[in-house]
Amino acid sequence: MLAEVPVSGRVTQSNGDPLPGVTIIVKGTTVGTSTTADGTFTLNAPENSTLIFSYVGFGRKEVPVTGATSSLSVTLLEDNRALSEVVVVGYGTQERGSVTGAISSVGAAEIVRQPVPDVTQAIQGKVSGVTITSNGGAPGGAAGTSVRVRGITSAGNNNPLYVVDGFPLPDGGDNQLNAISPNDIETIDILKDASATAIYGVRAANGVVIITTKRGKAGKTSFNLDAYRGVQTVARKLDLLNAEEYATINNESLLAAGKPIALDKLRDPSTLGEGTDWQDLLFRRAKIQNYALSATGGSEKSRYALSGSYFQQDGVVLGSQFERFTLRANGDVQVGKMLKIGNSISLTHLNDRQVTSNDGEYGAVQQLLRIPPTVQPYRPDGYWYQPNSASDNFTEENPLATSQRVNQKFTRNRAITTFYAELEPLKGLRFRTNVGADLIFDNFNSFAPKGPELAGYTQRYITAGARATSSYAPSYLIENTATYDHLFAEKHQVTFLVGQSAQEFNYSNVEANRSMFLRNDLQVINAGPINALLTNAGSIDPSRRLASYFSRLNYEFAGKYIFQAVARYDGSSRFQPGEKFGFFPGASAGWRISEEGFLQGNNTISNLKLRVGYGRVGNELNAGRFAYLYTINFGAVYPLGSDGAINTGGAPVRLPNPNLRWEYNDQTNVGIDLGFLDNRFEASIDLYNRNSPNLIAGVPPSLVSGTYESVNANAASAYNRGIDVGLTSHNFNGSGADLNWTTILNVSAYKTRLESLGAGVPYNGISSLSGTIVRYDVNQAFGSFFGYVKEGLFQTQAEVDAAPRQPGAAPGDIRYRDLNGDNVITDADRKFIGNPNPNFTFGITNNLTFRNFDLSFFIQGVQGNDVYNLNRYITESALYSTTNGTSRILNRWTGEGTSTDVPRAINGDPNNNLRVSTHFIEDGSYVRLKNLTFGYTLPKSVMSRISASQLRVYFSAQNLATLTKYTGYDPEVSASGVDRGIYPQTRVFMGGLNIGF
Repeated sequence: MLAEVPVSGRVTQSNGDPLPGVTIIVKGTTVGTSTTADGTFTLNAPENSTLIFSYVGFGRKEVPVTGATSSLSVTLLEDNRALSEVVVVGYGTQERGSVTGAISSVGAAEIVRQPVPDVTQAIQGKVSGVTITSNGGAPGGAAGTSVRVRGITSAGNNNPLYVVDGFPLPDGGDNQLNAISPNDIETIDILKDASATAIYGVRAANGVVIITTKRGKAGKTSFNLDAYRGVQTVARKLDLLNAEEYATINNESLLAAGKPIALDKLRDPSTLGEGTDWQDLLFRRAKIQNYALSATGGSEKSRYALSGSYFQQDGVVLGSQFERFTLRANGDVQVGKMLKIGNSISLTHLNDRQVTSNDGEYGAVQQLLRIPPTVQPYRPDGYWYQPNSASDNFTEENPLATSQRVNQKFTRNRAITTFYAELEPLKGLRFRTNVGADLIFDNFNSFAPKGPELAGYTQRYITAGARATSSYAPSYLIENTATYDHLFAEKHQVTFLVGQSAQEFNYSNVEANRSMFLRNDLQVINAGPINALLTNAGSIDPSRRLASYFSRLNYEFAGKYIFQAVARYDGSSRFQPGEKFGFFPGASAGWRISEEGFLQGNNTISNLKLRVGYGRVGNELNAGRFAYLYTINFGAVYPLGSDGAINTGGAPVRLPNPNLRWEYNDQTNVGIDLGFLDNRFEASIDLYNRNSPNLIAGVPPSLVSGTYESVNANAASAYNRGIDVGLTSHNFNGSGADLNWTTILNVSAYKTRLESLGAGVPYNGISSLSGTIVRYDVNQAFGSFFGYVKEGLFQTQAEVDAAPRQPGAAPGDIRYRDLNGDNVITDADRKFIGNPNPNFTFGITNNLTFRNFDLSFFIQGVQGNDVYNLNRYITESALYSTTNGTSRILNRWTGEGTSTDVPRAINGDPNNNLRVSTHFIEDGSYVRLKNLTFGYTLPKSVMSRISASQLRVYFSAQNLATLTKYTGYDPEVSASGVDRGIYPQTRVFMGGLNIGF
């Protein structure tokens, strides 16, 4: 046995500053220590052994020990790759090399490179297997960001579980994370396959996103300020008709229907000129700004991280605005040798001045597309002009009033806090208790003022009214875990975790409405008189609870053979006794072939690992509350007795289903990790298969049951299969002033199908004024579009007469395909006509540094998805009504051979050309230069004069250019693929400063 020798020294970073908290391990053992605040260390190590130095954010370094030394000097170089060396896996961490599941990570450097309000937008295209779609460009990410981990397998909720500093957030919508400042985040780890997510059981069917915020490090206190300001514009405008073009189309449409021209002012279109440009009036240049200040520091015994931020963003649509204030305090204290305690506290206050956009089909953007350019925007008194039949032949709302008249403001106050205590009575044995709460206070206040009177003008707003809602949604958590970690015989690494978790979710709200306010300047709800016809209500939902027991075993032999087994026993109060609990197992294995003797020291293959995994995870959200019980209608009326008197009573409207369970899916994953030329080129490839055999679908009741509502049942089944590919190339690996260039490519593809509905029946999803757009049926992808098939335009009356009977059709109308062969076009001739799910998505990131300069650019894209452009339902209505349209309709059919695409203009649309059909489906593929950032870090000689450790200035542009065939404002129209007048995406130019002391 080799004799131990004393070794001491100091660890610094490239600029000479000490690195406190560096982990130092004797290779092949658990013997180790960490550096103190000044970077020094001391330990005893076997002679001729090797010391491994590792620190988050820096490259790992191995140093041989040939004998006793007291002056060992080690310099660690910054390395963004090192951020992924440690992966958060749920209730613990693992080294990247020991991971057997499909897990992707994004570090702080990548997150802050894209200044966005919602952190999920910053990782768009950065992670293979994760599809991220913005639901619109509303400020503050208020429209939400859709996150889909490995596609979808449910017609209901497909959102992942978010875990922030160990606290699983309540299940919310697509804007769960816009209350968290991106500046506070250290890493985001995404668990994609069930062998990794099974540790979260019934809430993990859609993947798990684990967010770790920044914590303190031992050493002197460091301060950091991040600030940026910028300007936003609408990235793209539509080519709408001017006044002359509008009048031409409008007159032609009326005359074709045998109707007189409605307005004298439209009789001579050539006199009208351009008219009102509503896009210029509604859209504006808008500012965006963010200021984040943080302080971190501490000693070996206690560490802290404090931060505060202010984010403010005006919307490019007039009237919209968002601002957010955040405070965060994270602390860790070592109490004696065995006990460690800590906390994470996050406080958020946000205000969102909202504008109705893609809510229904009469938001500000939709109204902008509808209103004619012949309508004036303002009255002589400066108030918004309201169109009327006599003067405008148009009666819908002025979009300027839609966006600004109603003062509607959403306010959220949120506190997420966790406290932990960790006891380590023996080396490698840790007991941990984690308690937390997430308190959400929401308020929504809306006031619609009364408009001023003015003779000769329509008084559209004759009363003033207000609405106020207030809700409180607290959730509570308590978890207890025990972990044992030990290396046996220097080859058998065993880590065993066992734990318990309990979480409770509550919700209550009140709502009040008032009308007939006497004045507009007193906009509080109690200033208006009570109206018994208006809703004043409140509710308290029953508590929803989860009770869970879980365990995980990790075994690694000689750094080559890795095995992991996970089991979770989950219970949910959503289900009836006897059906509350379910078992969710997972297992995975890995073989690090590159550690075998025949590959060790290989100059070409530096890393080769095979992975395989299986697991079962659940989704309880789609069951509904108490859906296993009868539903009784206590407002039923029925004549009883000889006199036929009407009596009020109760009657069942839905049968119970005592066998209702949560949805679950079984997942298998096969993956390979590769590294070549000392990991200069890296690749990770995963193939997966997700089967969901018991999806919840509505089953129609028996006709003799006396009920009429469908019953939720585990009747359907589906699958989702795909591939994730991640490639990294370190094109140039310079040091110091040399060029460094790294390219990262992520590609994902999946295919999803609804295999069976069992006793259920096909059911509809998104509908519109034109009819049902989305439908769910067997052998179709989730969210598929359903409608008629367009076969061009009728060119002659002979073609109309020879075709299957199509009521109202004439030359110039759309010809629809007769699918069932009955020689008449009916609802039975509809089919599935489009798929919103892409063939593949990708992201390409390039990061370059040269001396003090840095440049990054990120290209993101989606290919092969369909978009149902409901905007064209609005703009092509100009052919049939008095609304406005785009220049596309100038190419309308006006006679045989003049058009094969755009129908004729005829008021009333007798052929119903606006029905849901392939006519409105477009290719939603796009390639976008998502972010371009150029920065410069001042030399150390300059920074030393102001006692700064870092000073960087940068300029950034977002959504700089988009290549697409889509004709709407933006092809990124939410996960549904239906563009209902989405709030336009913005192009952003900004300048920023990062300074540290």
